[in-house]
Amino acid sequence: MPTHSITPLRLTITRTWHITKLVLASLALQACGVEQEAPIPTPALTDTQAGFYAMIQAGDTGPARIRIRQRIDAGDLDSRLYFLMGLAHHWDRQYSMAAEWFAQADQADPPYPPAAHFMGWALYHSGQPEESHAAFLKHVRMVPDEGDSYFALGVLALERGDFEQASKALHEAIELQKDNPSRRTGVAKATARLSEVTEHRDGNLALACEQLARAVAMDPDLYEAHFRLARLLHRMQRPNAAEAAMRAGQEAQERVDAGRKRP
Repeated sequence: MPTHSITPLRLTITRTWHITKLVLASLALQACGVEQEAPIPTPALTDTQAGFYAMIQAGDTGPARIRIRQRIDAGDLDSRLYFLMGLAHHWDRQYSMAAEWFAQADQADPPYPPAAHFMGWALYHSGQPEESHAAFLKHVRMVPDEGDSYFALGVLALERGDFEQASKALHEAIELQKDNPSRRTGVAKATARLSEVTEHRDGNLALACEQLARAVAMDPDLYEAHFRLARLLHRMQRPNAAEAAMRAGQEAQERVDAGRKRP
């Protein structure tokens, strides 16, 4: 996360956009009923920690855990090491164990902000939606312009049938990520889930189809969005379009499955 500028009168375009994002994030917190707090900067990984992260990304999670644990046992209590240990378990879908390590990273002094976000997903996959919701709320207090945590809050709101909060959170996820090319998939996912609000709350199948079509245009690998689009098109009695969407979803799922590195 960029730190606060010490030369506020000489703003670059990037810095100006960062301030705009923080303003939007502040409004998003208010809309979602989240108490505003001062953002917490996320420190970069050290060279050694970055090496552990690269091992995890490569799927070498077991050796990474051994090396990280050796550092922790030797007295290195850096919250980033707790986070990386959690990430190694998360990568292997050992979500309960991952959540425990993320909690340690989150409770350390100072905390490592991404830990709250990943703890939210680990708790979500462990079947603990209330605890997951609390973790994501904590993360947006620490990092108020993180769109993916708003996406998560939107997903949780959808699952408990709170379409108003889902709509607010998903719209914020889109707003905070739409101008960042690296977050194209994040915008696509939020747009796809927003179609569920449009379908179930508003009953507008045509607009829901448009949202799903936009989502898969942004990220053709969102196979679940293709399948939902096919289902809605069938309901709208458009069998040819539905068949095309189903075929596109099957092709996308095959691509995603073939490219998976995780077990």
